[in-house]
Amino acid sequence: MRRPRIASLVAIAAMSLPLLAGTTTPVAASPRTTPRLGTQLAELKGSDTATYNFFGGSVAISGTTAVVGAPGHARGAGRAYVFTRTAGAWKPTAELKGSDTVAGDLFGGSVAISGTTVVVGAEDHALAAGRAYVFTKVAGVWKQAAELKGSDTVAADTFGSSVAVSGTTVVVGAEGRASFAGRVYLFTKARAGWKQAAELKGSDTVASDYFSDSVAISGTTVVVGAENHAHFAGRAYVFTKVAGVWKQTAELKGSDTVARNYFGDSVAISGTTVMVGGSSQVGKASRAYVFTKAGAGWKQADALKGSDTVAGDGFGWSVGISGTTAVVGAPYYRKKAGRAYVFTKSAGVWKQTAALEGSDTVSGNVFGFVAISGTTAVVGAPDYHNFAGRAYVFEV
Repeated sequence: MRRPRIASLVAIAAMSLPLLAGTTTPVAASPRTTPRLGTQLAELKGSDTATYNFFGGSVAISGTTAVVGAPGHARGAGRAYVFTRTAGAWKPTAELKGSDTVAGDLFGGSVAISGTTVVVGAEDHALAAGRAYVFTKVAGVWKQAAELKGSDTVAADTFGSSVAVSGTTVVVGAEGRASFAGRVYLFTKARAGWKQAAELKGSDTVASDYFSDSVAISGTTVVVGAENHAHFAGRAYVFTKVAGVWKQTAELKGSDTVARNYFGDSVAISGTTVMVGGSSQVGKASRAYVFTKAGAGWKQADALKGSDTVAGDGFGWSVGISGTTAVVGAPYYRKKAGRAYVFTKSAGVWKQTAALEGSDTVSGNVFGFVAISGTTAVVGAPDYHNFAGRAYVFEV
């Protein structure tokens, strides 16, 4: 799951917490075409969230269960909140924290869920060595099952900056590793617990590439973004597990990406379809790129854009895909009010079918941190109401 980019600091008591900020300046555009809005099902907030909690800075969903991170909670110790849809209503069912997290750890900066397994990253734990925490639902109760770290991670590696999970495989990014060249660590669930199974890096990644800035997994395929590669043009790398070994099988780039496009800013995968966001297009509206697996390789199938997005909207900052439905966040739309766009594949063609806004979001809320499962999307707005944050559930 894509986490908020660290670009400015907000003082909270005695500690400082990264605040969502961007590398581009929103461009005013009026009038704009107003696409059809999706149906909002719920507005979520934590039972104890307050100013500077950044609730909605990370979101994930699997079936009828959603997870929302609030990395600013308790002076940056952080929390993750679980919500479940029961009898048509979304209700809070758990509040998660790491067994050893303390102020400044940013637990909840990244979240992921698959079935009854939740993974939460805390990239600043232990002098930013970082940790990832695994929670499982047993007899209706969510309990911590493991605390993960990389076999060679040290201070400033930010292990947990991104997380993903599929079945019994957990993926954890450490974008700070090796002078921000970045690494990805894979863990599998065994009878004795969760064990590290692999450590991945891009075939041509170097210092400051931010490999693992975003990660995604579906079955035996992992996708990793490296937004700073090649003068910030960016790349995404595909790894596949063959005969028990994880190997890089593709290096993706957009057909029109150039320096400072940040391709790989966000990644998502569903089956044999990969989506990669690039949140800057240098003077024009940015794109989200769709790739499909063809034979032994991956080919670009489309480059999507919002019907009314312009340069600086951050379209592609966050992406999600489930089957033939995708959702793309644009958190800087209209003075950072934010918007998310829904695309559906029909007869082999991806078309925009809806645009999403929170029922009460306003300028500065940065609505646009997205996740999707089936036809249900969750969108976070971490800067809502003095950075307390909100998350919204939609039928798409």
